[in-house]
Amino acid sequence: MKLTIKEKNKNIPVSVTLENKMKYGIVIGTSDKLVGVLLNTGEYVDVPEYYVKRISRKPKFTVT
Repeated sequence: MKLTIKEKNKNIPVSVTLENKMKYGIVIGTSDKLVGVLLNTGEYVDVPEYYVKRISRKPKFTVT
């Protein structure tokens, strides 16, 4: 996973498959096919990029 110029300094939501469980977090950085992810639980993990999948944010709808 390589970050583009537009993606730098932005929160990129991802899902990570660890120990047959899906965990969610944001990308902190990438280096040599490793991705640093800050999980929603507060843990930090470095995982190979094939464990990481980008997820899209749900659009916010306004109720009128």
